[in-house]
Amino acid sequence: MPNLVKRLFSHLLASLLLCAASTALAPNIALAQSYEQLYSDYRGSLYQIRLIEQSSNSKTGLGSGFQISADGLIATNYHVVSEAVHDPDKYQLKYLSVDGAEGDLELLDVDVINDLAILRQKGKPGADHLQLAAQSPSKGETIVSMGNPLDLGMTIVPGTYNGIAGGSFYDRIHFSGSINPGMSGGPVINRNGQVVGINVATAGNQISFLVPVNKLVALWQDFKQDAGEGNGAVELQPVINRQLHRNQQRIIDKILAADWKLRPLGDALVVGEIVPSVQCWGNTSDDDEEPVTQIAKGCTGQDVVYLSEEFDTGRVEYEFFWLESDDSLSSARFYSAYEDEMSGFYPGNSAGEDDVTNFNCKQQFTIHPRNGHGKEQDAESAESEAAPEQTPPKANGNRDPVIARTSYCVRRYKDYPELYDVFYVSLTVDQSNRALVSHFTLSGFTQESASAFTQKFVSEIQWH
Repeated sequence: MPNLVKRLFSHLLASLLLCAASTALAPNIALAQSYEQLYSDYRGSLYQIRLIEQSSNSKTGLGSGFQISADGLIATNYHVVSEAVHDPDKYQLKYLSVDGAEGDLELLDVDVINDLAILRQKGKPGADHLQLAAQSPSKGETIVSMGNPLDLGMTIVPGTYNGIAGGSFYDRIHFSGSINPGMSGGPVINRNGQVVGINVATAGNQISFLVPVNKLVALWQDFKQDAGEGNGAVELQPVINRQLHRNQQRIIDKILAADWKLRPLGDALVVGEIVPSVQCWGNTSDDDEEPVTQIAKGCTGQDVVYLSEEFDTGRVEYEFFWLESDDSLSSARFYSAYEDEMSGFYPGNSAGEDDVTNFNCKQQFTIHPRNGHGKEQDAESAESEAAPEQTPPKANGNRDPVIARTSYCVRRYKDYPELYDVFYVSLTVDQSNRALVSHFTLSGFTQESASAFTQKFVSEIQWH
């Protein structure tokens, strides 16, 4: 009897373990079948986008794209086709379908702010196209990225929707999945096969970013409006110019409306993180062998607007350096070390000689009230005016205005002549062994926006 019970128990236990194993495997099998079905259902809408250098008739760049309409409209990233925008005589665009069909593409419209482009297949359009989702996925929902990584063939990458990523002026979906080179511009779909985002960038370690599909919907609507009944390509230069102007105004309005928090740095109070899109970092260099101690605080926007391989814009950055030495270092040696430390300033964005003019700089000595809340003045005009009494943030007996050597430089965008890069550096020179360096770069802003930012930036800095 006991042996019979043991045998029955053993059979029961084996059956339970087999059921448990089958239950555990079932979701994975179902998921694999689901992904396979998604790819099978929508593969006909996927394309590799090829940038062809016409003289050699060879591809020089690759990306992904997907068909969004029955008449052959294809969406991709702007950065995939940007070289054809800037040099259409040198480059042309072609597509390659999953089944090997090839053809030419016509570039119709772009959104440089959200890194999107709409193209049209020349000749007979593809038979399949994807639907654009009307609403965002739920946080934690599984979505599937599609694209052609490293020219290896069309690939699907399941991942997780994590909502809009923080810390940027530009909306990007945080996607837990690996987007690799070549997948840029490919679609990310939900279980219903609807596009919820477009592959755009990766930070590695399963952290990737997508353009929300509503940005593509907006671009498509703009194209229909701008193209009119002819439904042909729009003139891209005015479109890009308008987008850049709107973007810089949106950024400057957000910055100027924010509550600027001040943070201590040496004997000064300087600007900290103005908005979540600008992140600050700090560092102290106190090597005993160095004659000058340097405390640095740098703040920068995390993303830029890509215009070409050599040209990006839409950047806001500012930084401060507090330099101090002990009394044994002479004033001359302090300022010599000071000059060496500060000689390496340069604009934070990239631009080539075809994109921008040379910097035009105005340099002068300026005075700054110790409690901020005032415009900087050049030293000559300040001498002719009675300086108002100032109350420093910390009563230490010093009420004299701060003297600084200030440089304000601008360079104009050649294709967008009302936009400028602005480069500002101010170095205090009124103490023998202490100094504050203030710097900011604005890239792609109007003179009015840059002037408003400069006035606010200068007036916020205070000294103890």
